[in-house]
Amino acid sequence: MMRIFLLIISLNFIISSSAFAESPEEADCKGKISFSTAEVYVDSNKDALTAYQIDIRYDKEKIRIVGLEGGADGFNKPPFYDQAGLEGGHIIIAAFVSDDIQAKKGGSRVARLHLQTTGCPPFELKTEPMAAAKPGGKSIPIKVKIDINNRQSFDNR
Repeated sequence: MMRIFLLIISLNFIISSSAFAESPEEADCKGKISFSTAEVYVDSNKDALTAYQIDIRYDKEKIRIVGLEGGADGFNKPPFYDQAGLEGGHIIIAAFVSDDIQAKKGGSRVARLHLQTTGCPPFELKTEPMAAAKPGGKSIPIKVKIDINNRQSFDNR
């Protein structure tokens, strides 16, 4: 009876420990450093966009922002940002166009983030629009989307 009890305990331990073992994919990417870009898109729908401010949050253990570029059209200069946000897990970016003629309606790429990622995907950037304006300074609603692409991996083990 004692042998059966020990056998059941042993099997239970083996099964439960194998459930916590890393998959081959996780073992392959653990400790791996990758570089990629993330395109930041803003959709202002039917309103022309002259200014925006976006809150971006991320896991600072997995993602580090190593650079920022501007986007297309009137937002071709890099956005303004807090330097501490590059590594803190939270950054706010903002930009404006100085000439209302440059303001575009609908969706456009407003910035590009350069990322250094460590470990296994998924790598997630959560966004929240804080403010946006159309010509004349009137507040408008916007939708924000970020696409991560161009992943290049380097083994850091």
